[in-house]
Amino acid sequence: MDNAPPDVIEGATIVDAFRANVRSIPERPAMRRRTHNGWEVFTWADYGQAVAQVTAGLADLGIGPGERIAILSGNRVEWHLADIGALANGCVTVPVYPTSSAEQVGYILQHCGARLCFVENDELLAKLFEVRDGLPKLDRVVIFDDGEWLDDPFLVGISELRAIGAARLQREPTLVEERASAILPEQPATFVYTSGTTGPPKAAVLTHANIMWTIRSAASLVHLAAGERFLSFLPLSHVAERGMSEFAPITIGGETWFARSLATVPEDLLDCRPTVFFAVPRVWEKLQMAVLEKIDDGPWLMQRMVRRYLELGRRFEVEREARRRLAPWEAVPHAVLDAALGSRIRREVGLDRAHILITAAAPIHPDLLRWLHAIGLPVIELYGQTEVCGPTTCNPPEDNRVGTVGRALPGVRVRIAEDGEILVQGGNVCAGYFNDRKSTSELLDTEGWMHSGDLGSLDADGYLRLTGRKKDLIITAAGQNIAPQDIEMELKSHPLVSEAVVVGEGRRYLTALLTLDAEAIGEWAHDRGKVANYEALAADPDLRAEMDALVALVNARRSRVEGIRKHRILAHELTVAAGELTPTLKVRRSVVCQLNIDLIEDMYAEDL
Repeated sequence: MDNAPPDVIEGATIVDAFRANVRSIPERPAMRRRTHNGWEVFTWADYGQAVAQVTAGLADLGIGPGERIAILSGNRVEWHLADIGALANGCVTVPVYPTSSAEQVGYILQHCGARLCFVENDELLAKLFEVRDGLPKLDRVVIFDDGEWLDDPFLVGISELRAIGAARLQREPTLVEERASAILPEQPATFVYTSGTTGPPKAAVLTHANIMWTIRSAASLVHLAAGERFLSFLPLSHVAERGMSEFAPITIGGETWFARSLATVPEDLLDCRPTVFFAVPRVWEKLQMAVLEKIDDGPWLMQRMVRRYLELGRRFEVEREARRRLAPWEAVPHAVLDAALGSRIRREVGLDRAHILITAAAPIHPDLLRWLHAIGLPVIELYGQTEVCGPTTCNPPEDNRVGTVGRALPGVRVRIAEDGEILVQGGNVCAGYFNDRKSTSELLDTEGWMHSGDLGSLDADGYLRLTGRKKDLIITAAGQNIAPQDIEMELKSHPLVSEAVVVGEGRRYLTALLTLDAEAIGEWAHDRGKVANYEALAADPDLRAEMDALVALVNARRSRVEGIRKHRILAHELTVAAGELTPTLKVRRSVVCQLNIDLIEDMYAEDL
């Protein structure tokens, strides 16, 4: 298969695409952020001017092409200004999760050799100061928020940097044009550090060509159009969110709205009404819970109508998957109820204008997808990783197959190795890991195939099904190989369960550690007249009985060797701070098991 996807987007670099918008659609909105006066609009002209000032400001500080610029911040307008401003200067940008510890911040900045770091506020600046002595190459820090700083030449505000840049442009008006034009497609654009579920994070080297190739391919598959509207709320340090709410809008002339926080997403959705919406499974679960709760609180007649609508919606989805149509006596009432109720539900969650709905970053339960489809939200599942600039496969909107992660993007090749590992070739595959030849040779073989570390299978139509991670395979004492991901996904499908970790390496049987969703468990306690104390509820006999029933239901769907013999409810949620979750909220299995070794040993006590 030819590795060149359809040429639907102009520009050899992301900077080319950005500058094309500044020239061709200067007055159109490019970004919006919430202020006390409402949503402040930044046009492409505003965006272009600010980026040019950042680029010139960096040049005036002595930062040259090829040097690394870190960004330690949450999602905001200035994140994009810093990123594109540095890229236009020929620099390599390095996102750092704001949830990272000081030690993690220090590791990344030291490893990449950052000359300058953009920092959001005083709180994150404090983390950097903890490790400043170990960063001899770091010359400057640019701060987004105004603060009370000492007279320290190490620090400069973003407004001051832009003023320095504006003055430089007065003296040298062609500076930005010269720097941007010198950028080559094969040049590294960004180092994106992996989550590091096992060992220290590695820096995937993504080039300008990788970014543009990936956006072209993905846009052709999901039918991205000019002027799409996006809501940015997942961490921009993650390659998927950055591709979705920064790079994609740049390449198609779209519009990015910045949510105030994760907690305000439901409200911000109502204002933004995105045409493209990307979320992780947990967000889709929360949306389902909110809709069902509102229905349960409604009048009896409305509840009955909605139940009928959902029943017909599920029937519609069953027939669609079987490539059939609903019978007329079901199709007509379904259409009527969808127009009356479905449209209202979609409008009330702020997704009535969304025509592209995507889930990725973790497995999602097929039943949840079918429920979303039943209310007229045809969410498609996407699969990929940092090393492929985001996506490898995606379900095409016109042929969405629940239970799979779709087909390879146009121009991408996917095959399954003899041991079941998913291998990938394409223009989206990174150039390797920065300063890590050993890991690069393990990632990319001599024939150019990228070894994903994931296990899967392809059906006759090229749709990919994931079956687990090679490193997560559990080998029991009897030599049985068990992939825990599907079991954990089934356990997490219960609204009270936030995370599930299956244990069993070298053991006679499987056990599980469960954590509770704080919000859902609070409502559960209130409905039963119990005190909403997380630690106390973890030991509550009624809750334990409900978890017993969940485990029994999951076991009933699986073979005996895949059954969970025992389980324990942890008295706390997993956190990034404790090292139990990565910054992208993936479970660090080894850390969770080590921290809860006493509970695990207790479940296997009878084996001693």
